[in-house]
Amino acid sequence: MRERLRQARLARGWTQAEAARRLGITERAYRHLEYGTHNPSHRTVRRIKEVFGLSYDELMDNVFVDNETCAP
Repeated sequence: MRERLRQARLARGWTQAEAARRLGITERAYRHLEYGTHNPSHRTVRRIKEVFGLSYDELMDNVFVDNETCAP
């Protein structure tokens, strides 16, 4: 997910701060998502899909969300 998230952000010309603002999370939290050091909550995944206009399959590839495997 992290590389897809980064690509989607860069394609829109957004900084990490702008992406975080649009998602309603802190810039620090966003950096953790993009660097892959934290897994997103279900709410954050839904918000990412809305803000970036990505489908679940485009965004996810067998990552763990809140200790549950999310199958595409």
